[in-house]
Amino acid sequence: MARMCVKTRRLDVARVCLGNMGNARAAKALKEAEAEPEPEAQVAMLAIQLGMLEDAEKLYKSCHRYDLLNSFYQASGKWQQALETAENHDRIHLRTTYYNYAKYLESAGDKTLALAYYENSDTHRVEVPRMLQDDTSSLEIYVNKMKDKNIYKWWAQYLESQSNMDSALRFYELAQDYLSLVRVHCYMGNIQKASEIANDTGDRAASYHLARHYEGHDDIKQAVHFYTRAQAYNNAIRLCKENGLDDQLMNLALLSNPEDMMEAACYYEEKGTHMDRAVALYHKAGYVSKALELSFATQQFSALQLIAEDLNENSDPAILARCSDFFITHSQYQKAVELLVAAKKVPVCDTHHP
Repeated sequence: MARMCVKTRRLDVARVCLGNMGNARAAKALKEAEAEPEPEAQVAMLAIQLGMLEDAEKLYKSCHRYDLLNSFYQASGKWQQALETAENHDRIHLRTTYYNYAKYLESAGDKTLALAYYENSDTHRVEVPRMLQDDTSSLEIYVNKMKDKNIYKWWAQYLESQSNMDSALRFYELAQDYLSLVRVHCYMGNIQKASEIANDTGDRAASYHLARHYEGHDDIKQAVHFYTRAQAYNNAIRLCKENGLDDQLMNLALLSNPEDMMEAACYYEEKGTHMDRAVALYHKAGYVSKALELSFATQQFSALQLIAEDLNENSDPAILARCSDFFITHSQYQKAVELLVAAKKVPVCDTHHP
């Protein structure tokens, strides 16, 4: 009766039959197949559960569900039909089909053909080194033949794990993996070579690694240099503050973000030296009122003029008034007038209620 349901496409009757047969697996598969929009695809699943494979194949073809037909061929071990279906009708799953076939070939011991299909599926950079890891001579031949940066890197990591550092360096170089090059050179004590690589390439990760190495060895000047190259300005600023490198600190703070500028300004202010730098950094970081306070406190006339350039009608009226008073005191009447004009509030007319 259940087999007749495939011919008559009576899935409601088939469910009763499967229940009477106690075939829970087939009933579950049929229920999942109900999500498919085509009735033929639903009936095909019933046919598969009942071992009616030719019927299932015809049903999938009749409703053009080549994706399900492809999966059906793969599950049946009909790899040539699966590949043909994927290449001609189900190209969206082509690479997945190649990959599954490669896995099958590998499990069957045909590594040469598996390799080709891993390449077809574009998973060879990971899968082939994994497959050949116990056959290092074949793997080395493959690495040299492929000339692929990802594979070079994998091979370099393998060589490093085997403590073959010179060969590892050669392949890290081919992979253009500058961080690993610098890391290995540091480990081997070739600090000069590591510095050349970081400087020549400008690689930020490599520069950061080298900066940490120099800091660990108390070479502060080089550490600051390479933190700067890595654009890790907060680290460079920290070292400058800890070691009294006040000139470099200013340049770094100006390159960095407002938080770092604020921190550097506080440092100069607390130190009581280079107050002009503290004012400039507060100003650039956006803390205008703080910059003004410090300018007034330290009588920095030129700094005040610079800050006043940025003041307009949107600025705090109290700040505008205080600046104009300062300019009047120092006989800078033109500047004082400009600020007072900016501070003047013009009433807005209401067109509906004149």
